[in-house]
Amino acid sequence: MNFKVGCKTDIGKKKSNNEDSYYVLENIGLFGVADGMGGHAGGEIASKIAAETIVKSVAGAGDKIDKINDIPGFINNLMTIASDNIKQEALNNPSLRGMGTTIIQTLCVKGKVYVTNIGDSRCYKLSSDGSFCLVSHDQSQIQDYIDDGLITEQQAKVHPMRHVITQAVGYSENLNPRTVECEYRVGDYYMLCSDGLNDQFNNDEEIKDIMVKSLAETSGDLDGVCQKLVDSANDLGGRDNITVVIFKIVE
Repeated sequence: MNFKVGCKTDIGKKKSNNEDSYYVLENIGLFGVADGMGGHAGGEIASKIAAETIVKSVAGAGDKIDKINDIPGFINNLMTIASDNIKQEALNNPSLRGMGTTIIQTLCVKGKVYVTNIGDSRCYKLSSDGSFCLVSHDQSQIQDYIDDGLITEQQAKVHPMRHVITQAVGYSENLNPRTVECEYRVGDYYMLCSDGLNDQFNNDEEIKDIMVKSLAETSGDLDGVCQKLVDSANDLGGRDNITVVIFKIVE
């Protein structure tokens, strides 16, 4: 496996601190973004604990990951350990009670890209053939309304319940990570982001347009593409912290 990677996190224009974290283990093919919740210190600590726990667990597994038969089960266990660690920290420090974090993560192993989300952080794929799609599926109250046909995507953008998530690491009692398997294909790009990015745009097509245009303008500099996406979200208001991780499968 070989990857080209770009990352950028930004406080945005309205928040006083950054509750997002991201993690990259390029040699193993692990990439993730965690968007914390629970107020100033709480959200920041929760996302950091989740990121550090997952990185430590995956790095500890090392080459043994290729021998694991149930990769989704392995990922679920990672999320449970991270969740337990966040809950323990909250028990040790009552001022942190109620903290948690969303997670969007990809793990590349056995010829697959396993995309896992808890909450409403997202993963998009820009395929080598130029097609663009949302791989993850938000675990949120508003997404439930959309799935049930109660509101449209456009109505969801301004709905008062749009920021209510139904799953969070460190907060939910019964975690239900959603994992999707994608084929590991050279030339494909994956973009992981906190909702501070996608919430600023009217639709996913706008995100695609910026990504494609930036790839051309920067000659494929993924740090530059991440920066352009962050700048665009800030130009549209920057209401939340913004984190973007993009990787391209090179071989």
